[in-house]
Amino acid sequence: MRYVILNGSRITNRRELYDAVAAHLPVPEYFGRNLDALHEVILLDILPAGRLTLEILDYETMKSKMGGYAVGLKHMLEDAAREDPRLTVIFG
Repeated sequence: MRYVILNGSRITNRRELYDAVAAHLPVPEYFGRNLDALHEVILLDILPAGRLTLEILDYETMKSKMGGYAVGLKHMLEDAAREDPRLTVIFG
């Protein structure tokens, strides 16, 4: 099982979000850096290798800086976790 922590207080825009994802998760080089692509990569590339717990610390700070995109990220991750029980997502 992998446990990945992203520090939401350090993520203020989309580029920083996807840089953090790429630094902590084994995303392929062709990763599209959008929510649909992240959803697909998590379900089709990452989870087949085993369970993943993804914790986003200080989510509210990230949301205050990224607005609706952070909300969309949260909804996408919650949807992915419902689709595949090998994914656990924690928002702190």
